[in-house]
Amino acid sequence: MKQTILVSVLVLAVLVTGCASQYKTVAQTQVTTTRTKAGEQTQTEEVPFISFQEVIEHSPNVKSVTRMTDLKGDREPGYFAISPATGDLIFQALEKSSDDLLINLWSLPTTGSTAMTRLTAGHYYDIEPALSRDGSTVCFSSNRSSQSPKLFTVRATGAGGITRLTQSEAEDRAPSLPGRGELVYYMSKPFNSEQWQVWRVNANGALPTQLKEGARPRVSPDGERVLFCAEDRKTGKQKIWMMNEDGTGETQLTADTESSELDPAWSPDGSQIVYASDIGKDSNGKRNFDIWMMNADGSAKTQLTTNGSTDLMPAFSPDGEYIYFLSNRGFHWDIWRMEIAE
Repeated sequence: MKQTILVSVLVLAVLVTGCASQYKTVAQTQVTTTRTKAGEQTQTEEVPFISFQEVIEHSPNVKSVTRMTDLKGDREPGYFAISPATGDLIFQALEKSSDDLLINLWSLPTTGSTAMTRLTAGHYYDIEPALSRDGSTVCFSSNRSSQSPKLFTVRATGAGGITRLTQSEAEDRAPSLPGRGELVYYMSKPFNSEQWQVWRVNANGALPTQLKEGARPRVSPDGERVLFCAEDRKTGKQKIWMMNEDGTGETQLTADTESSELDPAWSPDGSQIVYASDIGKDSNGKRNFDIWMMNADGSAKTQLTTNGSTDLMPAFSPDGEYIYFLSNRGFHWDIWRMEIAE
């Protein structure tokens, strides 16, 4: 009897250990700015996220998933944009040089080729790319000219020079270009400010205007509405809001007190929104960020991915057939593509 009990305990221990071994903490490198006696200093920070060894997606709402990058940890991909002209991925990738870390922009076709093309170079942090409506220009944030990041533009082919767009002393990040193309929306943190603010500026760098307290604005395809994230002061959770293009008419779209919602993005026709949320749990009861979708008015929230890893930064393909996202499933950060089941 004692032997039977001992065997049962050992089997249970193996099962529990086997389950736990499928999980691992995989850090994501994020760019931050800190204030020092010498002024602001841009640096990187390792933020841990849960990762699951299995890469398979079991969600009934997902027809298929495809790994678009396979960098195996040699480079770490991050924020990305999809060209409306070619469908190519424009993404930031962190790599280690002989003495420090650098982040540059790369281009990758989504038609099956694995040939990556470098768009920017140098010992800088070139991050958070956004594309113009015709796909010819990439707007991004970088510390190329100062210790705090500013907005710059470069041709999507990588040819020609790099032009600085914003000129203030603030930290300017996460640009978004509306369909009309006359304006650039972005998040900015002025010197000595503790909170991110949503700003917009003319495409030639003129007339920067503060609109609302918030972060990571995303402009609708028609240029009339803006999604952004803001922290709930009571819970500390990130929530998704929407406002008119001039900062009026703000509406809260997510309100659950137990979860954070990040990285909202529009569908090509502006009728739906994809985002990342940690409101759900995987089959083992672990909470993690998955990709969700809702209508533009905040209704019909639907969970798309259910893998035990962290899924972030969703974005629709220009034709609306796919959703791209960043994930650390399989213990490495890569950009993935899903096809939604009908």
